[in-house]
Amino acid sequence: MPKKISELQSAELKFRALLNKRDEINEQAVVLRSERDSFNEQRKGLQELMSAARDKRDALVAEMRVHKKRRDELQAKAKEHIAYKQKTKGKPLGSLKDEIRAMEREAKDMERKQQTVPLTIPEERELLDDLRKKVAKVAEMKKVLAEEEKVVREIRDVDKTIDALFKQADKEHEEVKRLSDEQHKAHEEASVFVKEIAALRAGADKKHEEFLKLREQADASHNKAQEMRDKIIEIRKEKRMERTEERNAVRDVNLATRKALDDKTKKDKAADEALEMLLKKGKVQIG
Repeated sequence: MPKKISELQSAELKFRALLNKRDEINEQAVVLRSERDSFNEQRKGLQELMSAARDKRDALVAEMRVHKKRRDELQAKAKEHIAYKQKTKGKPLGSLKDEIRAMEREAKDMERKQQTVPLTIPEERELLDDLRKKVAKVAEMKKVLAEEEKVVREIRDVDKTIDALFKQADKEHEEVKRLSDEQHKAHEEASVFVKEIAALRAGADKKHEEFLKLREQADASHNKAQEMRDKIIEIRKEKRMERTEERNAVRDVNLATRKALDDKTKKDKAADEALEMLLKKGKVQIG
């Protein structure tokens, strides 16, 4: 038959069991808190990498915009020169030169005629008048030719400028493409970090929720243990009072017994003394 344990022993066993359960739950909570903190540390590290990737992306975008603006400006200037070229483009210079040469030949023929052919005064005057007009016309056409040749030279310069502008614009465009590719890579890198950070945050939140639940369980076990401790203290107090009452009762019995014995001893002693006194006085005879 198993030995029956007292109420105090039962309470102490429950108290120790509650403390052990609390400590066990706290150990599990410590593990969860460590895992949660590990997730958060990893997340912080990834956030730094993500911020670096985003900063790199933003810097590339800003640089790309500078090159894009420069490209657009160069292309706009090239188009302006093209418009100017189309505006100033006139008739071919070759035909104008032919006209001048033809008129110069006519002027020379008129000079030879004036020098070699007999003419009347009115005929000569008319010839000289036509010659002056012809020479003036040639001079005027040469001025036009000079202007046209100047325009041609300018157009050639414009062509060179247009080519140079488009070459520069192409270089800027290549740089825009390169920077665009790099910023896309940086953006994708940042996006990967965003997904990993979200997963770590979800893991940390889950661990934190589990940690809070365990802490509530540990607190509940601790509170129950405190209640059991108070009960143990009360039981022990009652036991001490019972023992004190028992000791007092035993003490009272002992005192009463001792007093009774003392009284009997005194009575016996008084009787002996009285007997002895009577014997001395001879009032009592023995035998």
